[in-house]
Parts: sequence; C-alpha cells; structure tokens
Amino acid sequence: MKPLTQFALLISIAAFPSTAMSQTAAAPTQLVEKAVVQPGSLTAMISDSTTFSTLKKALKAAELDVILGAKGEYTIFAPTDDAFGKLPAAVLTKLLLPENKEKLRSLLLYHVLPGKVLASGLKDGDLKTMNGEKVKVDSDGTKIEIEGSKVFSADVMANNGVMHSIGTVLIPKSLDGFAGLDK
Repeated sequence: MKPLTQFALLISIAAFPSTAMSQTAAAPTQLVEKAVVQPGSLTAMISDSTTFSTLKKALKAAELDVILGAKGEYTIFAPTDDAFGKLPAAVLTKLLLPENKEKLRSLLLYHVLPGKVLASGLKDGDLKTMNGEKVKVDSDGTKIEIEGSKVFSADVMANNGVMHSIGTVLIPKSLDGFAGLDK
C-alpha cells in the first residue's frame, strides 16, 4: 500500500469512533428494566407447586405471571390442574392460542381480586374481580364457596398476597359460550 493511501485509511479509521460517539451522545440509550418474578410471590408459589402447572402455563401465556410476581397485593382463587382438567377438551388449547390472549387474560383475572383478602374476610355477597366482573361468595363460617366452587386450601400467604385453592375454573359471563364454556 502506498504511504498516502495508508495515511488516508488511518485518518478514516480515526474519524469513525468520534462520529459513532457523537451519534451515541445525540441518542441516549434507554435502559429497559425487565420485569422479574419476585421470590415468595404468588407467581413463585404457583410455579413451585406441581398442583398448579396448568395455571402456571396459562399465567405465562397471558403475561400475568409477571404482574402476580411483582409488588402489590392480590388475592387469587387458584384452580388446580384437576380443575383445568374438567374443562371441555379443546378449550384450554384454544385459550392458549396467541389470538385468544385477551380472553385468557379475562378468564384468569376473573380469579384475582385486588388486595389481600383472607378467608375470614370472605363474606356472603359479590366481589369485583380484576377483570371487572363479580364473583359470588358463599360463606357459612365453616366452608367458603366461590361461584359454587369450594375453597379447599385457604390463606396460603405470599409476600404480595394470598392464594385460595379451588377445584373449578371460574368462567366469567363475558366468556360464556366461548369454545364450549358455560357459566
């Protein structure tokens, strides 16, 4: 290579970093904080249990795992794998499809209350869920039912709320008829 060509190459290389630096300074990099599931959260408890593997999968598909795994206080009526097994065969498969994400979110949020509600606070009447619809609570002091589904494991505490296990998937009115679901 001729000396003049080498010199021109060195000049262009030397100029490159300053050009790149000026572009970087003009457009500052934004740090995006990735949401993380907190240890001891409702999502962490559900994920660590073999009884809720279907719920875990559904929460992840609906992108609710991060919400129930973060700070805040929630009450979840958590359907077991057996509860999901009672649904018509193709319903869960259909709900897990990307195009039905909002329907799945609605179904799952129908199982969630804002705030921490212990079993002792579950009284007869209706409670507004996170999907905006109401669930009916029947309590006689010895047993609690949510929409007719018996709460069989109550007051399982997490650092961001409480979980009550139920043996039925609750179906909100807004999903009545979807893929064979009936309220």
